[in-house]
Amino acid sequence: MQTGILALLGKTVTLMENLGFLWLVHTGFELDLWKLLQQERSKEELLELNPEWDPILLDHWLEQAKIQGLILQTDSKYSLTRIGKAVDFYRDFGLEAMYKEFVLYWGPIFAGLPSRITGQLSPVQMESEMENELISKASRASEHFAWPLLKAKCEKEHWRRILDVGCGEGIYLRKLIEEFPKVQGVGVDVNSSVVERARLLAKPFEDRLQFNCLNILDQDAPVEKYDCCLLNNNLYYFSTEQRIELIEQIKTWLVPGGWIGILTALRGENSSIPFIQTHIPQNLMSFFLACHKGFEGLPYKQGVRNLLQDSGFCEIEVIPLPLKVSHYFFART
Repeated sequence: MQTGILALLGKTVTLMENLGFLWLVHTGFELDLWKLLQQERSKEELLELNPEWDPILLDHWLEQAKIQGLILQTDSKYSLTRIGKAVDFYRDFGLEAMYKEFVLYWGPIFAGLPSRITGQLSPVQMESEMENELISKASRASEHFAWPLLKAKCEKEHWRRILDVGCGEGIYLRKLIEEFPKVQGVGVDVNSSVVERARLLAKPFEDRLQFNCLNILDQDAPVEKYDCCLLNNNLYYFSTEQRIELIEQIKTWLVPGGWIGILTALRGENSSIPFIQTHIPQNLMSFFLACHKGFEGLPYKQGVRNLLQDSGFCEIEVIPLPLKVSHYFFART
């Protein structure tokens, strides 16, 4: 078992900043999942033993634990890997207390996530400082992979007016404005402090780039329409009904033949190199997603395809980014 504890300690050091890993271990302790998964069990069996648990959040935990190499999935059954067994074995050697301290350090809302699975607490909005940090990290995590593709698409399609919904700090809009002198951009986000940061960073381009703080679902159709609308790393925050409403609304804001670009991590799509798991948006946003009311899990590839097709978009391109850190969906009206 010495090999197990060495692997576990190595994982701990490597993933210290990976909030999803901290949540997985802590939640496994709080809900006794490490003990339960000593033998193979399906999600349905876990829910039979704990009927009050939230099936969506439990499903999310199982998916993330599998991606992090803590559990294995064989058909519909889950069981512990060597590292997962080490987590359980060393529980009483100070490991549980250490992870509890980590989670409490990052914020009480994280420590309360097990209670959200058990239904004792309702999903809430995360502390704004931590939320801002996660949004910023998620954008930076995918920037190097997404930017070359987005740049090539803009050049090929000759976009001139671009709307970025859930723009965060406006990384992609700033790069597009800087690269293409004729491009104008508008970014919208519901988080006021993030919008303020975006405005400060965009000062050199304020004649061609503006940022607004608003809920896009409450926004009337713009007077001037857009060649492209981007949804980068934010489709997760909408419920199924809201996703339909959002895509339908965006369609009315585009010029005939206008494009939509959706950058998203997908469920069941693992990074091709395990080392970079600490940086991909799928894992980085794990905490953030589980905190929000209406969270329904990461989308499947086919689910995004269906959403676009049912909303009247065509020529749907599904492009995996290098190392499968995320996928870009492009489609046109």
